[in-house]
Amino acid sequence: MDYYLDRVTFTLSNVKGSTISKLKGTTKGDYPIKLKHPPLGSPEGYPSYQIITVNGITDIIEHRRQEPVFYIPDDPSVWSELGIRQ
Repeated sequence: MDYYLDRVTFTLSNVKGSTISKLKGTTKGDYPIKLKHPPLGSPEGYPSYQIITVNGITDIIEHRRQEPVFYIPDDPSVWSELGIRQ
């Protein structure tokens, strides 16, 4: 996943590094988006969120710390606080 201002690109590659699929979408709001009450024990500034839309489907990307891993949260309270309907 790569962010470019208000754009996001997801690239799916095989084990040899060849691109299988590439999807482009848009981001919503300022980045990073933070929760008012982050989980206890979270690193400073995390988790952070980005709201994205790809092919008409909106989802949330969660970064739990500075690393090349991201998560897709399904917690209704996160969706609600970010103002997104599931």
